[in-house]
Amino acid sequence: MTELGIRLKEAREEKAMSLDDLQAATKIQKRYLTALEEGNYDIIPGKFYVRAFIKQYAEAVGLDADQLFEEHKKDIPNTYHDDVSEKISGMNLQKEMPKPASKALELLPTILVILGVIVVIAIVYAIIQFANHKNSDDHNAASQKSITQSESKYEIPKDSTLKENQNNSSEKETDTKKETKKDKKEENDSDKLEIKAAGTEGSLTTYEVSGTDKIELELKALDSSWIRVRDENSSSLKEGTLKKDETYKKDITDQKQVDIRTGYAPNLKIKINGKVLSYELDPKKVMAQTIKIVNKKEEKSS
Repeated sequence: MTELGIRLKEAREEKAMSLDDLQAATKIQKRYLTALEEGNYDIIPGKFYVRAFIKQYAEAVGLDADQLFEEHKKDIPNTYHDDVSEKISGMNLQKEMPKPASKALELLPTILVILGVIVVIAIVYAIIQFANHKNSDDHNAASQKSITQSESKYEIPKDSTLKENQNNSSEKETDTKKETKKDKKEENDSDKLEIKAAGTEGSLTTYEVSGTDKIELELKALDSSWIRVRDENSSSLKEGTLKKDETYKKDITDQKQVDIRTGYAPNLKIKINGKVLSYELDPKKVMAQTIKIVNKKEEKSS
């Protein structure tokens, strides 16, 4: 094993994570994770993937990937990029226009004339159809008016039915107003909730929550995702792997702050009182993140 592999394995074991947990957190196959710990890079397809896998492994177990790359240069293969410009600098590009293209240019005037004729025919057809449709509408309107006038002569008043319909309509309108007021009240309560990103440091982002007397934390795994949740005293509230579509909920109203550690942020959706928390750090770039929720609610005066 290399010094880097020993360092990675020790960090994983300190986190009490198995290779299966690490595989779920990083989405890297277990055989590649084992290869990283043993320094056996030959089975990994390409030097670029070696560095990428080391970075994801390190972030998942709480290590600084950049510091690891600096301290263990001799254990990590370098990557190189081919100079594409040198490869194509000596190429002679064929500037002569292909024969099929030349023939197409010769036929272009004829094609344009044919298209012009088609457009004119389409316009004339549309005008004729519009005129016929208008005449038909006028005729239907006249017929409908005649029928309405005939029916009005024999219409029987229905005062009692009309009054009953008006009463039903009034009751429905009252119920609708009550439901609308209730919906607006719930909406206003939700609008008071404010989740503000207070700052980032490395893979840590601090969010301040205010405007509400009750705070409920909800974590949902879009796919398998390793998490660790700690309260204000650094005591563990939840640690382990959430399976796909599994949800963890916790009332954190009485906590001054809660720390959430995720090994693979793209698979974890975080909600506060049902409102989705937007990652300040791009989860596709920083996959292993720590989210600190700080309760900033104002204390009620006695």
